[in-house]
Amino acid sequence: MADSILTQRESFLLKSLVINFVNCATPIGSRFLSKANKNRISPATIRNVMIDLEDKGLVIQPHISAGRIPTDLGYRHYVNDIMMMENLTQSDKRQIDQGLKNVSNEDVEVILEKSCEVLSKISNQLGVILSPRFYQGKFEKLELVKVSENKLLVIISITSGLVKTIMMEINYNILRKKLEETARILNERLSGLTLKQIRDTFKKRMSDISYGDDNLISQISEAVDKIFSIDDDHVHLKGTQNIFLQPEFANQERIRKILELIDNQKILIRIFNDSLRDDEKISITIGQENREELISNCSLITAVYKIGDVTGTIGVLGPTRMKYERVTTLVEYIAKEISNLFIN
Repeated sequence: MADSILTQRESFLLKSLVINFVNCATPIGSRFLSKANKNRISPATIRNVMIDLEDKGLVIQPHISAGRIPTDLGYRHYVNDIMMMENLTQSDKRQIDQGLKNVSNEDVEVILEKSCEVLSKISNQLGVILSPRFYQGKFEKLELVKVSENKLLVIISITSGLVKTIMMEINYNILRKKLEETARILNERLSGLTLKQIRDTFKKRMSDISYGDDNLISQISEAVDKIFSIDDDHVHLKGTQNIFLQPEFANQERIRKILELIDNQKILIRIFNDSLRDDEKISITIGQENREELISNCSLITAVYKIGDVTGTIGVLGPTRMKYERVTTLVEYIAKEISNLFIN
């Protein structure tokens, strides 16, 4: 929506309405807005402007005797054309930096769990981080380690610095030389491929091998989906209590929807994955813009973080009455800090 559809006064009063409603959580009247702006605009003039904004679908009056609140369209206009991004305070930055510094040498999932905790605490909303899309990662190398006569440890490294291990049972005693040859041919044929490409083409790529252990390669082929996959469906979720403290969720039906969403993490994963394209820096989805009915009264602010070749999604879910300028900066900052932790 272009800002030209609103006069300067309409834009000013829409901004004032949004900011005050976000702070107060109650419909804002014309007298309140007049006082908030040091009586520079009379209540009568404000009432007339509010009628015009209502005609344009940007505000509504929930009850005849009440003040007005922004609509989803009003928030969208505010986000796109009016709001100024809010800088994080030094206290916020210290809290984030200290929280991530303490886990900087930990496993990826530990880092994401702590990041989500910090995100929810500072935003005072529901923080959500999806594990990286490891299927995007490129295969770097595979190691085969003999643990016992009929057990092998398969170690797979991808270029983002992540490692997966899996124990594999075989029904015969393989010679060390054959084990090394097999690892070598696997590394030659699979180098530079994504895990998805390996799963889709493994049998074809191994159809004409001239050395290595045929039986072992056949067993790996049968288990290729298990061996060359990393669970992409892990969700880090923090701050559930934050959302229930919001006055919007005093309504039992809205509480039920959020609980259903939290309980069904597949829906949550889909919502977050659908919210953001990889070429976008940040995405803000407001109210009815969400295709999922369970969050039609919520706003979702998401960003992409990177770990080497792979990406993941970080975001905040809360009521449409949200401090967009602050939360947007927060989500973007933490996404950047997570990415920085994994730069070699």
